[in-house]
Amino acid sequence: MKPFGYVILIAIFSLGPLLYLAKYFPDQNDKATDKELKELGVVLLEEPVLLDLVGFVDHEKRSFGQDQFLGNWSFIYFGFTRCPDFCPLTMSILAKAELALLADAEKTNPALFQGLLFTIDPERDKPENLAPYVKTFSERFSGVWSADGVDQLARRLDVIFEKVKMDNGSYMFDHTSNLVIVGPQSRYIGYIKRPHSADQITQIFKLLERKRKD
Repeated sequence: MKPFGYVILIAIFSLGPLLYLAKYFPDQNDKATDKELKELGVVLLEEPVLLDLVGFVDHEKRSFGQDQFLGNWSFIYFGFTRCPDFCPLTMSILAKAELALLADAEKTNPALFQGLLFTIDPERDKPENLAPYVKTFSERFSGVWSADGVDQLARRLDVIFEKVKMDNGSYMFDHTSNLVIVGPQSRYIGYIKRPHSADQITQIFKLLERKRKD
């Protein structure tokens, strides 16, 4: 065999282990990150689900679809503006998490953090009502409304809610308080179980970013 042939063989045999390690270590890193996420209360889907929203608008009445998720880590809460407890509490936690990320901007990219409230009360929570509500928590947060699409979307995202009639003729909602996570490719990747905290959300965001970069 000519010397050149030996060089090629040596290169092939040297490259093999490197290719294996390149494949092995990202997998191991992913598993370690997933373990940390689960310890923080995240339920991860085995297969992320691509979202395709139709008939939704934000609090400024602009169309809100798949593209509005692109490039961001979206933390979504399904609630309503007349909610007396968990809705304002959870939105406040998201706002505190955003502030923490902004304070740590040199190490993180807070611009990728997106807080969203999808209303489950489209009859009363019109876009013009959502605007002042979400801005109470953060100028960067958005409220999202649909006349008839939220029920189906909520089911796809493992969220359950039910209208409850009150004695005075009004109504409230019983609903799950999970925080839904949609990734930068508009895919539903999982949700965060209660209880929530700002520190928990910031840690989850940083882990998700680390996983994306690996």
